[in-house]
Amino acid sequence: MTTLAQAEGPSSYANLRPPLAKRLQYFVKVWGLKSITALGFAIVRFLKQPRPETRPSLLKAYPCRPRRVNRIFIPRSHEPKELLPLYIDLHAGGHVLLDAQFDDEFCATFANMFKVLVVSIEYGKAPSNKFPGPTNDVVAITQAVLEDDSLPIDKSRVVLGGFSAGGNLSISAAQMKPLQDKIKGVASFYPVTDFSLSSAEKQKSRPYRNPKDLDDLKEWGPIWNWAYVPPGHDLRDPLLSVRYAQPDTLPKWIYMVGAEYDMLANEARQTIADLARLDESKRDGSKYGFEKATYKWTMVRDVRHGFTHDLMDNPAPDVVAMNKQRMEEMLEDFGRWLFKGPYAA
Repeated sequence: MTTLAQAEGPSSYANLRPPLAKRLQYFVKVWGLKSITALGFAIVRFLKQPRPETRPSLLKAYPCRPRRVNRIFIPRSHEPKELLPLYIDLHAGGHVLLDAQFDDEFCATFANMFKVLVVSIEYGKAPSNKFPGPTNDVVAITQAVLEDDSLPIDKSRVVLGGFSAGGNLSISAAQMKPLQDKIKGVASFYPVTDFSLSSAEKQKSRPYRNPKDLDDLKEWGPIWNWAYVPPGHDLRDPLLSVRYAQPDTLPKWIYMVGAEYDMLANEARQTIADLARLDESKRDGSKYGFEKATYKWTMVRDVRHGFTHDLMDNPAPDVVAMNKQRMEEMLEDFGRWLFKGPYAA
């Protein structure tokens, strides 16, 4: 598979290769963090077994990607021969870290709350699987899932969604021709949508509660970009920077969520405002939310990037409580949107 837009010749948006010293520094940081994260999760998962209700119903790999083991959640209330709406989940991690198991609690909760079949896809991570590798993984595995007659899928009700990097991939993969007529809607939670903006530009676009407020992605953003984006590639390729995707290449229904204290929130809001063709005069008043036809935007107040999974280091109890409350509110709103939109009978 190839991308919709390849850089041809010199471009002001071509991804520049960092100097050698910087590349070595990034290499050590990325692989060091990947190793530490993998080891840490392995130890935690060994010492603290997951609750039975959060475990997947099935683990399954497909011939198109035999090394990618996907996690399938069938709601407890499912009846034999009953076909279910399908939600395909893509985990966060900057296209570099984490795995599909990271979303088990969300997937199990979502499947049982709304009686939906959930498949959490295991896509390959950078730097060994650079763009467009993860997008191609998602497309290939999604096709395999839809062709799997052993799963109780209502193929007329399929939504693709994800968190952060997964939110980016959900919009990226949905543009690809093999999926364009098969995906009814996209859900994208606090996604990165524009790789052509610098970290400094993104930091200026968000509010800060106090001088000590932090950007979780400030230092790591450029490193993720180096790991994920090939040198010389057009940073405004709409499969990479989904901010530049055209509405006619995407499903009709799109739901997007931002976090108020997140440096990625403004680019996400501008992305869906463009897709919805929201008038410039209405954009300032739409910061915290709007719904226009089949497009919906929500800015979740009082939270930071990764609030759905408590991705901050050692969050205080009041922060954990706020994140939990906002997550529950978001899930209820998302469920209502799904069943009046892409899952409507």
